[in-house]
Amino acid sequence: MVDFIIEIPKGRKPVVLQLSDPQIIDSSQAVAGRLSKGEDTYWAKDKKEERCFKYIRETVNNVSPDLILIAGDIVYGEFDHDGSGLVSFIEFMEGFGIPWAPVFGNHETESRMGADWQCKQLENAKNCLFRQRTLTGNGNYTVGIKQNGVLTRVFYMMDSNSGYPSEASISNGHSQHKAGFGDDQIEWYTKGIGCIRKEFPDVKISFMLHIPLHAFEKAYEKYGYTRDRSSGAFPIVIDNMDETGTDFGVILYPIDNWDKEDDVWQSFKTLGVDSVFVGHDHEVSASVVYEGIRCQFGLKSTTYDSNIYVDEGGSLVKSWIPSGKPMIGGTVMELGENGAIEKSYHYYCKNVEFER
Repeated sequence: MVDFIIEIPKGRKPVVLQLSDPQIIDSSQAVAGRLSKGEDTYWAKDKKEERCFKYIRETVNNVSPDLILIAGDIVYGEFDHDGSGLVSFIEFMEGFGIPWAPVFGNHETESRMGADWQCKQLENAKNCLFRQRTLTGNGNYTVGIKQNGVLTRVFYMMDSNSGYPSEASISNGHSQHKAGFGDDQIEWYTKGIGCIRKEFPDVKISFMLHIPLHAFEKAYEKYGYTRDRSSGAFPIVIDNMDETGTDFGVILYPIDNWDKEDDVWQSFKTLGVDSVFVGHDHEVSASVVYEGIRCQFGLKSTTYDSNIYVDEGGSLVKSWIPSGKPMIGGTVMELGENGAIEKSYHYYCKNVEFER
């Protein structure tokens, strides 16, 4: 019924940490001319500790989560054709001894190692919760939290597809270029939630995927969000960034999305889903409740690829190469013993410096 179960002792509130878009880049594997000279240096093979691991280590050690969810793009696949970036990330995450569960983003499958090889590495890791199915995409599995013998929350870990899969990835027959869920994915989670609720009618349901739904744009409109980059709406800074208010975070750029007709969104509402966690758009870290569902972009967790920076004048800027102090860390959900999300907020890394 549920692929993996995390048992939480009675009397303790579960803590779940969302990490988003580690996106490890090994510039030595880049196609000639793909990166500038500055990018070649900044994302060199030996930079993983400096650009990625130290920030995740600080976040995990300070949050002390019971479960870590990773919202896709562990590696930038076109810069990980030998698979070494993924292997090093798995080894790093295993060192915490904490259950961790990733979904595929739009970049992993670009690697020449192929999606099935990548999935096998994840499945073989002791603390990694991951299952490869032959549904559309790669992964698609469930993680449940149980407390006092009751299943209180289930995370549906879904591949939202997209990207440019390598020949090795395409060969498995279900790696997809187009963003969105396949009909088989929708049928699988609809049936699964129905079965779970027969035994645990009060269970809370979350979805973790990489690319946001179109409804996320609607959720952010009340704060002045628009797709028009020339409108002057950006940056949008939502109150309670460092607190535990209902809505919080930053929107610096228009978001990429799918489900334009809101079909999947309506299915989530019908099924009583209360939260959807995504990554993908590095310049968005907002979490807003809309139509009863928390629409949450996780805070970017490393300085690989583009980021939100705070410049010396205190302004928020988007950049691929450092231009200030990076806003990175993780997004924390503190759950009640009934599985409800009682608090959600960003943890911002303190061990960051201004870079130029």
